Amino acid sequence: MIFLAFIFIPILEIFIFMTVGSYLGKLNTISIILITALTGVFLVRRRGIKLLFDSQRNLSQGVLPTEEIKGGIFLLISGLLLITPGFFTDCIGFAMFLKPVQNFVALKAKNFFQSRRRY
Repeated sequence: MIFLAFIFIPILEIFIFMTVGSYLGKLNTISIILITALTGVFLVRRRGIKLLFDSQRNLSQGVLPTEEIKGGIFLLISGLLLITPGFFTDCIGFAMFLKPVQNFVALKAKNFFQSRRRY
């Protein structure tokens, strides 16, 4: 499954690049890609600092920062997708910032791993 993603996602990105580039032009397409990458870096940095402070606050109160750990995992995924050039990966990366998307993906991942667990 992951192998197929490594094949089809770049093909999809190239197709989207070509389509957007034919409508907007090469320079505008490259500009949009750079702007989304810079915006992604800004958002990841900002959210990362907030997660760090929240986890430190919870640890000082003796609470395990589970939500912050989950948020950090999604932040890492979002950051990697946003830094990767492409419109499709940017859409997924920006969607990963949304709490409902994070909760949905976390629930699906939990169900997946629980169904694979052996007793």
